[in-house]
Amino acid sequence: MSEVHEGGCLCGLVRYRAKGQPLRTLVCHCTFCQKFTGSSYNVESMFPDWGVEFYGEMPRRYSHPSDDGSRQAHIHFCGNCGTTVSLTFDRSPGIRCISRGTFDDPDWVCVTANIWTRSAQSGVALPAHIDCYRSGRIALDGTPQPAERFDHPVMAIDDA
Repeated sequence: MSEVHEGGCLCGLVRYRAKGQPLRTLVCHCTFCQKFTGSSYNVESMFPDWGVEFYGEMPRRYSHPSDDGSRQAHIHFCGNCGTTVSLTFDRSPGIRCISRGTFDDPDWVCVTANIWTRSAQSGVALPAHIDCYRSGRIALDGTPQPAERFDHPVMAIDDA
C-alpha cells in the first residue's frame, strides 16, 4: 500500500490525503509567494495531481495572472478560515503543490531546493548544502538553470 499523509486547513473543514513521496519540496522566495502567504516565502511539496485527494469541504480557488498575463496561478484555499492548502499552475499541468505547513506532520517532507532567492527578503538565511536558484529551477523556455550551494547558511541580503 502506498504511503499516505494527511493534512488540512486551520479550521479543519478542508482535508486532503497525499499519496506517496512528493516529486520535490521547494522553498519559494518569489514576490508572488510572499504576497499570497503574507510571509517571507512559501514551502510547497509537489505531487502528481492524481496523488492528492480532497475530502470534507472542497477548497475555493483564486486565479492570478502571471507577469506577462499568458498563464494563471491558482491558489486553493479554505473558504472559511482562508488557509492556502494548495497551488496549481497552468505552466505545470497535472502537478499540485501542497502547502507544507498544512500537513498534519509537516516534518515528514524534506526541502530539496530554494528558488527565486534573488527575491528573498532581508533577514532570511539561505541554507547550507541545498540547491539554491536565483530564479526558477527551469527557465520558461525549458532550459535548466544553475544552482548555487553554500558551505554555511548565507543571509539573503548578503547574497544580493
